[in-house]
Amino acid sequence: MNDATKIRRAVKLGQVFTPSAPVSSRDFFAGRVDQIMDVSNAILQPGKHVMLYGERGVGKTSLANILWDLLSPLSGAKGTSVRVNCTTQDNFRSIWTKVLREAGIEVPEPWTYASPDPDDVRRILGKIPGDNIVILDEYDRIEDDDSLSLMADLIKALSDHLVRTKLVIVGVADSIDHLFGEHESIQRAVEEVQMPRMSQQELMDIIDNGLNAVEMTISPEARQRIGRLAEGFPHYVHLLSLSAAKRAVADDRNNVTVEDVAEAVNKAVEKHSLLREYQSAIQSPRPGTLFSKVLAACALAEKNRLGQFTAGAVREPLSRIMGKPYEIPAFAPHLKAFTGDERGSVLKREGPERRYTYRFRNPLMQPFAILTSLAEGDIPEEFAAEILS
Repeated sequence: MNDATKIRRAVKLGQVFTPSAPVSSRDFFAGRVDQIMDVSNAILQPGKHVMLYGERGVGKTSLANILWDLLSPLSGAKGTSVRVNCTTQDNFRSIWTKVLREAGIEVPEPWTYASPDPDDVRRILGKIPGDNIVILDEYDRIEDDDSLSLMADLIKALSDHLVRTKLVIVGVADSIDHLFGEHESIQRAVEEVQMPRMSQQELMDIIDNGLNAVEMTISPEARQRIGRLAEGFPHYVHLLSLSAAKRAVADDRNNVTVEDVAEAVNKAVEKHSLLREYQSAIQSPRPGTLFSKVLAACALAEKNRLGQFTAGAVREPLSRIMGKPYEIPAFAPHLKAFTGDERGSVLKREGPERRYTYRFRNPLMQPFAILTSLAEGDIPEEFAAEILS
């Protein structure tokens, strides 16, 4: 493989595996069949809008990015898709100002001085020809309660008047109540679509699609390992696949091996944006503390569908890591410390005392803690083999 071929292949790999950005092309999107069907069915129903919610990092924005490519052939109608990101500074007026500007529609002059009424927005959207989609991404970042109420009123108005422009609201949440509160008036107008973590097969489909695009292959063991280490998050599949495949290309090979994946793990640990947050969580002036081991055990603990785990669930993986039994009193102080500001509140504690549940504040930290522990040899070989199988 000459240098020009290596460069072309490396560039192409950077286009198909995008750990730093959501997928923007339908060609490189994999899985999510159930969610695509739910969203499609809702969008095609008169008066129905969509709330797409789930953990951070599970691919909600990627699905939103390709919605129009998926739906426009189904509807057979002409229209447009507009996506805007919400921020903590946004309110009802600023959001819809951004939407109109993105759509090339003149913003009414009165909006300069006062917030529009939901019916004002409804009338503007009702005049846009064709079937259109407005995607409001990162909706959970909006902090203004009045704006959330106004948005709920708008959804009801759009539904009651059968406006053809549909809203797809995307946010980090456990349920629709976390994004809209208890606005019962919109329940019939909104289809709730939860985005869970991806299945092992869906994750491996991402690997196959990407490598097929550059005419490369991967060993079954390496493929399985990337899928397992990703813990359901497409970000880590893109990150590890990109690094491992580039190593193979640099070595004049078309096949990605387990050794390539192992090196990709080391690079991910060294350069990931979460490294500083991780170090803040485990650092201690005293040598031999358990913080890194306990955090790894939290990452490996059995969890429910919301990513929550109990102190009891940490006991078994910590005992496996340490090579001897560990009971809850030995690591309970560490769990408490992880919820405090001094360690970056890496964990969130929920529920009543003696029935506490925990979860990672940033879900992407969970796979990172596992990757780091594997790279640094904190996990015994036998246990590591089970994790990666």
